Amino acid sequence: MPVKILIALSLLLLTACTQSESPQARDVFLNGIIYTADDENWHQNPQESIAVGDDGRILFVGKSEQASLFIGENTRVHELDGKVVFPGFLDTHTHPPGTSLSVMFNIYIPVMAEKEEALSIIREYIANNPEQDSYWGMGFSLGIGDDETGPKKEWLDEIESEKAIILTSSDGHSMWLNSKAFELNGITKDSTYPTGIIHKNEEGELSGMLTSTYNILTMQKVFTPEQRKSALEDYLKNMHKWGYTGGQYVLKSLEEANVGPAYADYFIEMAQTGSLQTRASLMHVFNPEDDFDEALDYVLKTQEKLVGFDTVAINTAKFFVDGVVEGGTAYLWEPYDNNQERGFSSDYVSDLLWDNNVLKEHFSTLMHNSIQLHIHSIGDRATSETLDALAYAHENNPEVHTRNTITHLQLVTEADKIRMGEMKIIGSTQPFWHSKAPGFYHEVEQPFLGEERGLIAYPVKSLIDKGVLVTFSSDAPVTPEPHPFTAIELSVTRNLESGEYGVPDIADIDEPTWLRNPPERVSVKEAIEAFTINSAFQMGMEEHIGSLAVGKFADMVIVSQDPFHIEPIRLNEIKIIATLFAGEIIYEGEIT
Repeated sequence: MPVKILIALSLLLLTACTQSESPQARDVFLNGIIYTADDENWHQNPQESIAVGDDGRILFVGKSEQASLFIGENTRVHELDGKVVFPGFLDTHTHPPGTSLSVMFNIYIPVMAEKEEALSIIREYIANNPEQDSYWGMGFSLGIGDDETGPKKEWLDEIESEKAIILTSSDGHSMWLNSKAFELNGITKDSTYPTGIIHKNEEGELSGMLTSTYNILTMQKVFTPEQRKSALEDYLKNMHKWGYTGGQYVLKSLEEANVGPAYADYFIEMAQTGSLQTRASLMHVFNPEDDFDEALDYVLKTQEKLVGFDTVAINTAKFFVDGVVEGGTAYLWEPYDNNQERGFSSDYVSDLLWDNNVLKEHFSTLMHNSIQLHIHSIGDRATSETLDALAYAHENNPEVHTRNTITHLQLVTEADKIRMGEMKIIGSTQPFWHSKAPGFYHEVEQPFLGEERGLIAYPVKSLIDKGVLVTFSSDAPVTPEPHPFTAIELSVTRNLESGEYGVPDIADIDEPTWLRNPPERVSVKEAIEAFTINSAFQMGMEEHIGSLAVGKFADMVIVSQDPFHIEPIRLNEIKIIATLFAGEIIYEGEIT
């Protein structure tokens, strides 16, 4: 028998045998451009098809003709027709329910709103809701002020003087109050706060702003359990719209329990009923004024409730060690610029929000309990002291290997970048903020830091080069609409991502007006990995999500264009066509 015939017969037998042994897939996706993010050269070697089993896990990734072996009588076959597929995006630092509570039930001021628009929104809400005994909201930018003391209480007094108005800034660290709110909360020009700032005008009177004074208010806004749950559901739907299938969610559970069910309870309820369509790694916030043992006990008991779930876990403790640059509460090595104009001493650098010795012991105790640490650090000195505390915890727990993370990292010394790499500290960064954003950089950031520090802020590439695993996140609602391809464009260009700021969009990646520190640019591959496999590692879920590989969940996003074949300044034009969770469509967009 000729050799060619023998080879043909052998292939037919092998195909028949393989088809009989291949499990029948629930879903098969054919003829796509599928980027798996599962090896070093994934960006150069896209696959064509994916087969998904009844449990939502991937049975096969490869060529379309091979995927046909997994098609059975009941298999649903989906034609991708050349569309581009990635692992579902993961946001490693986000605050549920994002903007949803304010959009649905409060005053919501878009971050891009200028002074008159913001005041008009406030005025209209109060006119439409005269029955409320106080007015709350969020979203305004600190850049709407006439000077560096920020928005004024008098602007709000002109709208409403008999009831309190209390508004939280877009970054979540400052509040804007009218005079009645100061009065009802017992705050005067002589009030003090141990770590935050009660802003004053040139005459020493209350100007209208509070920064990092988290528990100074005696008033609280109380939402009903129904409002809170519906806001969380709305937030998750929005995340699906942007292509996210999971992330690390910051929860203030003990504080929330005093005013309504904690969001952790809603995540647990949804997981128990099978309705939770996200991979949620929950973070519990530890505040200096909290009872540490009570907070630790809460986390450990909640962990027991979540054994066996593949959609939710609580494995992380969140700490704030400083505030924010724009509030003058980030902890710096060198003094802020223009301190005296703000009423600060000439050598003012702010301070750490924790006693460092206490921080060391808490970090060590949490690591001993295999709870990973996630630390908000904005200023360079805050990061230095955070690394000191983490080094102490590592030394006391040499056999424990938690995925400890520092987030934000606006300013980092070169020595600390090296230390982060050596200590295997993850950097959770927010590239949405990494250009000289119109209406914010020159108006808010640069006046506090000066041009030199302002330009070198928010390192990414230099962290990667020092061996730091970098992940991407939004810190929503600080980023109110966290479209991942906006972040990807910003990380690749370090330049203006759109013309929606009231200024012309850029036509050149190196247009200097909004360009910020181009040596910190990363590749599209590095940016995608920061939103996928790197983030899955930070969450402790890399065996289940983050790449498209056999055995992992088929959490995927289908997008309108291939980011590896598009101009960098057009990356933010990429649309989400569909988001899939365990192979099931949870969002389907309209592409025009």
